[in-house]
Amino acid sequence: MSFELIINIITNWVYPIFLVVFFFGLTIFIHELGHFLVAKKRGMKIERFSIGFGPAIWKWTRDGIEYRVSWIPCGGYVMLPQMAPMEALEGKSDVKPEELPPASPMDKILVSLAGPALNVALAWLLACALWAFGTPANPSVVGWVEQGSPEELAGIKPGDRIAQVNDQTVKTWGEMMEAVAFSRQTTVQLHIERGAQKLTFDVETHLNEKFKIKTLDLYPRVRPYAQMVLPSSPAARAGVRADDRFVSIDGVPIYSREQMMELIKRRPEQPIQIKALRDGKMMTLTAVPEVDPKDKVARIGVSLAEDLEIMRPGATPVQQFHEVLGSMWRLAKALVHHKETGVGLNSVSGPVGISVVWWYAIVSGGILMGIKIAVMLNINLAILNLLPLPVLDGGHIVFSAIEAAIRRPLNQKFVQVSQTAFAALLIAFMLYITIFSDLRRFLPTKQTTTETQPAPSPP
Repeated sequence: MSFELIINIITNWVYPIFLVVFFFGLTIFIHELGHFLVAKKRGMKIERFSIGFGPAIWKWTRDGIEYRVSWIPCGGYVMLPQMAPMEALEGKSDVKPEELPPASPMDKILVSLAGPALNVALAWLLACALWAFGTPANPSVVGWVEQGSPEELAGIKPGDRIAQVNDQTVKTWGEMMEAVAFSRQTTVQLHIERGAQKLTFDVETHLNEKFKIKTLDLYPRVRPYAQMVLPSSPAARAGVRADDRFVSIDGVPIYSREQMMELIKRRPEQPIQIKALRDGKMMTLTAVPEVDPKDKVARIGVSLAEDLEIMRPGATPVQQFHEVLGSMWRLAKALVHHKETGVGLNSVSGPVGISVVWWYAIVSGGILMGIKIAVMLNINLAILNLLPLPVLDGGHIVFSAIEAAIRRPLNQKFVQVSQTAFAALLIAFMLYITIFSDLRRFLPTKQTTTETQPAPSPP
């Protein structure tokens, strides 16, 4: 195994996966820590603190509290016998609630609020880090237009800045693609700035079969670079190295990964001149693309990634929270109007899908991109957990508020049945999203493209 391949495995797999596990675990830990600290402060009985569900991988007991890491990494829990029973998710308690002094409704409400509150606090701290070190984002500037696409036929050109989609102002590429995906019409109106000109184009969208959302055949203006060069490939023989920043092919400036792939595909078995930046020096290399016998596409054997622009200083924490909350609201509206938008349950992601997207974001944009998604995840987790549904923190708050209003405990059988039923629904929902959305979307297909996806080892 070559040194370059070892470095590639570490930078593209080990390091990003470590960060995903760290941030995901930190998000769960902080949420459960909020419940734990307030329950302890209010004098409630704490039986168990668990990261994950199901059987324990590792556990220990201290001061009568069992701490564990469990096999199913889809959340966590603090087992509190004085709260509503949660046996479907937490397992059977060894303590009989009737043998303990009852917790007041206010105690239960404060414990329930503490988890989301600490997620918001963590999101704020991480947002402050992005504010200080920079926020990764690509501006909404077109780098490449798919040839023969409706966008090209409409007159959109590389270098155009998309300022508005329908009636929504956009500044980044992500905001532009979200506005397209959530549009209630299959045709979107793009307001474009081209130098001093202000132009308007009506463009037909198409469905992305993998993510089941509307999209356009437009790509952002970014410079691709070599994540890994496959041994004995045309690129390796030409002298291309990992981290080379591609500038042009046969004199054509490169502004996106898709454009570079297209230029290579058009030149099978023909020498191409590649200009690339390496340690601040311009390199001129010659490679001969070889046709892959499987999919009959010309390649040079490079795994490509793209640099994200870093805005310094980054967006303020208030701006970041506003962006995430706005995106959540727009997604909710798109789901409500799914017949018009086409956005449904198969368009959203569960823990598996989030982890894969998170991994790829870190591979492409580094730790700052990982922090950006951590901010989004913590805000989402806080909001979703406050929904007034049994099994969620919001459900506990509702039960406690009713208990305070009627001045007596709720019927335990009713509470237990409600919790168990909604726990079963939640588990079924997560399984549906995992199987019919995440796995369908991310499992490898018969044809793979080493030009677009990082690879742990040569094919």
